[in-house]
Amino acid sequence: MGIPADLYKENLVFDSSAKMGDLMTIAMPKDQSKQFFGAAPPDLTMVARVRGTDWLYTYLRTFYRDDSRPWGVNNKTFPNVGMPHVLLELQGLQECAPGPIAGHEKVDPLTGQLLAEDPCGSLKITKEGSMTPDEYDQAMYDLVNFLAYTAEPMANDRKRIGVYVLLFITLFGIFAYLLNREYWKEIH
Repeated sequence: MGIPADLYKENLVFDSSAKMGDLMTIAMPKDQSKQFFGAAPPDLTMVARVRGTDWLYTYLRTFYRDDSRPWGVNNKTFPNVGMPHVLLELQGLQECAPGPIAGHEKVDPLTGQLLAEDPCGSLKITKEGSMTPDEYDQAMYDLVNFLAYTAEPMANDRKRIGVYVLLFITLFGIFAYLLNREYWKEIH
């Protein structure tokens, strides 16, 4: 990532015996977190790899107030999620607001008004957080990109090497075709 080692150790390493390449571990035991949350919390780096960064970015931005849920929040991207909104102080509290039904917008041609609305078609901030919506969106963008990087730090090298491998296979295929043609030239 290009972070100088001294800056990395000063700001990101809290254990003096830890080395630069050590894995990060959660401080809470898995069985205890399962007891608190009802399920073991997900590894967001794995979520970034499996579901993609767009999904994770949207997930972190779409928590809203839902008093029927145990933590008082729900998520539009992952309904009935068991995770609390850990970034509530940064984003603020959002509530559902009427909005268009995703993929099924019907507009009155005379007035331009939406004919069908989803009761939770959009989200409105009702309690401000410590960040503005633009700052929060940028922070989530940076966080998701960092999680994607930590999920697979060698991704850029893998893609770069992959280009050379495909070029080699193409070149090898051309030579194999020419050799095959040479072998079968005399046989009809």
